[in-house]
Amino acid sequence: MKQLAADFEAIFKRDRSLIVWMLVDFGLSVWLFLECILHLDPSSPVYWRYSDINGGYQTESWWYILGFAVMAIVLGAGHVLISARLHTKRGKDVARLFLGISCVIIVVALHGLFSLIGER
Repeated sequence: MKQLAADFEAIFKRDRSLIVWMLVDFGLSVWLFLECILHLDPSSPVYWRYSDINGGYQTESWWYILGFAVMAIVLGAGHVLISARLHTKRGKDVARLFLGISCVIIVVALHGLFSLIGER
């Protein structure tokens, strides 16, 4: 824990642009989490997969959307912590690349969630 605090202290002192990447990543994950929680509707099924074999869309209960919320928490907190560690061990470019890939994953998850809930 002390090592992680030292990592963040070094980032705050030397590389402010990485802080922006961390905030964008965390902000996107909070958005994903809030969209999941706000669109939970236990009374309606979630159409989550189309299959020609089974003859149409398959439904799942509202618990399926909670998987996106758990993923948002892991991506938001976990990837920011991992990127702080990567900054110390591998350099700022690797940490930025990792956060960029994490942002792309979150945007893809948002797109998938919006297609599940029928928003876009």
